[in-house]
Amino acid sequence: MKIAIIDDEKAFAERLRATVLKIFSEQHTAADVTVTDDPENILYTGKQFDVILLDIEMPGCSGIDLASKINEQKGGSGKPYIIFVTNRDGLVFDALKQQPFSFVRKSHLEDLEPCFDRLITLCESEIYYPIKSGRDIERVAMKDIFYLEKQKNYVIYHTARGTISERTTLDKKTDLLRNGFLRTHIGYLVNIRCIEKIRTGEISLSDGTIIPLSRKYSEAVRKQFFEWMAKEV
Repeated sequence: MKIAIIDDEKAFAERLRATVLKIFSEQHTAADVTVTDDPENILYTGKQFDVILLDIEMPGCSGIDLASKINEQKGGSGKPYIIFVTNRDGLVFDALKQQPFSFVRKSHLEDLEPCFDRLITLCESEIYYPIKSGRDIERVAMKDIFYLEKQKNYVIYHTARGTISERTTLDKKTDLLRNGFLRTHIGYLVNIRCIEKIRTGEISLSDGTIIPLSRKYSEAVRKQFFEWMAKEV
């Protein structure tokens, strides 16, 4: 998820960035966070963001004015979602006119966690992963990739729409998909959201598939899965 933080208080902006990265790390989800104190930079750099954390009160261009410009640019699209992060409670009603996703007070950054929980769920179906199959490239929603399996010189993706093979190594895919996927065995990489039950030596997925769980990976898999489950409850 690509996130922009716009705040003229540098120290606070860095603290906000650290908070966001911690939330995403605990969710086993990747986040690319950009910090700037230049509102115009967001409008004219051309970079597309999924979420913008925006201070309401800034010199030159207020957060409300910037939100209005962002809404004009995105038209009917939901993205980027705007979250106002502010100390100015008195401006909330004016800011509501820009239909932000949420408000978070600077003194209560812990409120960002449930906010991003909802956003991750909302954006999950819009996150795609490119798979090179022969000369073709297929884009598959991350939530639709159940697990990856090593077969000789290929990796087989087991997805909601069938299997797709790619000539690559599972080690490379483990590095690329380290957020949200767990290595359970030398030959398997599993989407954490598809795990139904963990038993000694095996994992059951939500579709009934049984995946081997080797002793080498067992402790790390259980730890990461229980941490993820605790966030989901």
